[in-house]
Amino acid sequence: MQINLSNTTHILEITTTVAGSIHYQVGYTDITSSSVGTPTDSFGIITTATTTIIATAPAASTTRKIQYVNVFNNGASNTIILKKDISGTEYNILQVTLQQGETLRVVNDKVEVLDVSGRLKTQNTGLSEITGDSRVIFKVGTAPEAAGQYYCFAKDSGAPGAWSPGTPGINGRNTDGTTAADLGCITVGNPTSGAWYVRDFNISASQAGMFILADVLWVNTGLVVTTTTAQAITQPTLPLRDNLGTSNGHGIGAGILVTTATTNASPVTTITISYTNSTGTAGRTGTISSFPATAVIGTFVPFQLQAGDVGVRSIQSITLGTTLTAGAISLIAFNFLGTSPVTIANVGSIAFQKQLDLRIQNGHCLLPFWLASNTTATNLTGTVYFVNK
Repeated sequence: MQINLSNTTHILEITTTVAGSIHYQVGYTDITSSSVGTPTDSFGIITTATTTIIATAPAASTTRKIQYVNVFNNGASNTIILKKDISGTEYNILQVTLQQGETLRVVNDKVEVLDVSGRLKTQNTGLSEITGDSRVIFKVGTAPEAAGQYYCFAKDSGAPGAWSPGTPGINGRNTDGTTAADLGCITVGNPTSGAWYVRDFNISASQAGMFILADVLWVNTGLVVTTTTAQAITQPTLPLRDNLGTSNGHGIGAGILVTTATTNASPVTTITISYTNSTGTAGRTGTISSFPATAVIGTFVPFQLQAGDVGVRSIQSITLGTTLTAGAISLIAFNFLGTSPVTIANVGSIAFQKQLDLRIQNGHCLLPFWLASNTTATNLTGTVYFVNK
């Protein structure tokens, strides 16, 4: 919760809801394009139910960076509201009720309340940790296609159990983490309040490679692997699970997942999709320049999007450059949420530690992917830790 006053119309205020004795101290530094000022503080005592300016507006072309706010209640129980006033409009930053002898302390992105003995009573590290959960991953993989090729563990036994697309047909289905077909995904369900975030995960594997945690939003079946003309798709609207919590597809990719090994003797040099991008522009082209020969089950190949695009809202068709001869493939819409390199076999690695901004959207269907360094079957072990905020 970094607070900056960046305009001559910006001030910082406290509202006290009852009369009492509220002691405050605010520390700040003024920053311009050419200099950083000397740290300064302001302080005072509030004895009435009122709104008080605790940090005045900065000078022109100056940002007043608030370093800390301390509020001590020396009277009866009082509800304190910290506000930012912009040109006379007040915006609440936080509200807390302080009992006599308690202190509110805001330091950069940390919010704490101390009890009468100065011990920590509550803490908010920027996103209010409320509760936590974890999910164990244990997967027994099969041989990946090749070094440098993606592999999806979803089909493999272990914990969670195997996941499969089901039989939704060529138009596909949205995942939600609850249907029978999605029971093999990693999910912590939907929170009753707030949202789930990945705190960190630790991963060990029997081979070196790259672990990838992905949310799969949509999947289809029924593509004809011997047809080299365009196969039309009427995809349902994506669920509200892109990077912005919308169905526009911001940050969403598309790829091919092999669900039954193909038998094409040579690589397919061009596979394309026609798609609508995240801004709503239709007729965009995604390309796989080389799809492997005899691709094994679990192989995953993402499409390269057209230049300038940052996501896929929907897919209208797919065209195979040459026949895959036999086998089965599915299209998926996915979001690669994070990665963790495993540089030494059977030695754990940790990713995302303390990065509390990786939100897991409601209805998530998380699946483990792998970027292989060789063609040896890989076993995967690890734990994903979640916090609700």
